[in-house]
Amino acid sequence: MPDAYGLPTIPYLRLRVTMRAAEPAALPEYHGSMLRGAFGHALRRTVCVMGPAQPCASCQLRRACVYTRIFETFVEDEPPPFLRGIDQAVRPYVFEPRGGGERLPRGGRLEFDLLLFGQAVELQAYGVLALERMARGGLGAGRPRFELVRVEAVDPAGAPRALFADGAATRAPVAPALPSESPLPEGAVTLRFVTPLRIKVRHQLTDHPRFRDLAFHMLRRVLEMAHWHVPGAAVDWEFQSLLQRSEGVRVAGADLRWLDWERWSQRQSAAMKLGGLVGALTLEGDLLPFAPLLRAAEILHAGKGAVFGLGKVEVA
Repeated sequence: MPDAYGLPTIPYLRLRVTMRAAEPAALPEYHGSMLRGAFGHALRRTVCVMGPAQPCASCQLRRACVYTRIFETFVEDEPPPFLRGIDQAVRPYVFEPRGGGERLPRGGRLEFDLLLFGQAVELQAYGVLALERMARGGLGAGRPRFELVRVEAVDPAGAPRALFADGAATRAPVAPALPSESPLPEGAVTLRFVTPLRIKVRHQLTDHPRFRDLAFHMLRRVLEMAHWHVPGAAVDWEFQSLLQRSEGVRVAGADLRWLDWERWSQRQSAAMKLGGLVGALTLEGDLLPFAPLLRAAEILHAGKGAVFGLGKVEVA
């Protein structure tokens, strides 16, 4: 039997956010893109000392900037061969909306999770401050104002610890958690795609992924996150043996459908349609070597658009 592949561990922090509408609000069908964009604008306004006219790409302070470390991470120095040709790194955060499109009356609540990965966990206080300012700046059509009610750090068991309540921070920063080490269920394993999964095979979005396709995209996301955002992580780019073992895992059943949704792109000033797979895949075979990878994917998500909350995976 080949030696087990050593997957790097990604520390993370789950922030559960509650906001209250200060005036009636109409929110998009899927909140993820809206939340991500508003958070980015608020974070830059909070920490940037150079002003809005300064492009981040040419800023002399970008290596030390909280905004670029969290929201718009650039590739500094020479990347490993596997990542050559990219100029921006994987982002160390994910937004998980906790509800669909809706109209909120005054006093209505908006809830979502913000996950921070690796070094970004250390910057959680800046994240909370940006959340407060993004609420005041307005969300949704017409930018109605919100109020940040509560931010809680939620541990893997679901226990909350308040970081922000009653208009002020309530405690010191919280240490990160680690992805679950729980074994996979015995026998067949089901992967549920809770939000649209977008992965490309041979440069095309696929609607019938093999397990090898899934394993490759999950693995790449973990390795890139570790390389750019977890100092000292042991990243093994020689993962072909693991992918070869994935050939022994077959899709025994599929209950999938394609779901399209739209987001508004501020940069392109246009609506963009982003579809993906939702539903479930049932897997059979030797999944033991893939337990750490699947547990990591439950936290990190998989595929394109993960920062918006796409590609949310649950293992059952």
